[in-house]
Amino acid sequence: MELLDLFTGRKKKLAKGHMRNLIEVAYSDGEFDTLEVDYLLSLAGRFKISEAELKSIKDNPESIDYEAPHRDLQRFEHLYQLVNMMMMDGVIHDKELEICKKYAQRLNLRPEFVDDMVLAIPESREKELPSDVVIARLLKMTQERE
Repeated sequence: MELLDLFTGRKKKLAKGHMRNLIEVAYSDGEFDTLEVDYLLSLAGRFKISEAELKSIKDNPESIDYEAPHRDLQRFEHLYQLVNMMMMDGVIHDKELEICKKYAQRLNLRPEFVDDMVLAIPESREKELPSDVVIARLLKMTQERE
């Protein structure tokens, strides 16, 4: 096996674990909203995860291990996407919030970052800011606090 194969295999494994987490957040209120499904499919495409693979993850979440990314920006992006998923249907359920804060800790981030993102995401949607701009602002704000 070549080094590139090891790298792309690891990337795919990270992506599948992240998709499992996104599905958990989306379905924690007992249903998938159309906007949640669209967001999930959009991210799956970005991570080069097919619809068949996504369905397999949804049907067998226990078969997918989650490994947090090592880079700060990636960890922050994962949390941002989880919080964005939580807010996709316009309602924040306690269970969704609890799950996002649990994943913040698994990502070695403070659970309070979830609260920061809950405040930042509506404004970013309103102003149509790209997610990388919002993430950069949140990351800067976080670094200034430390």
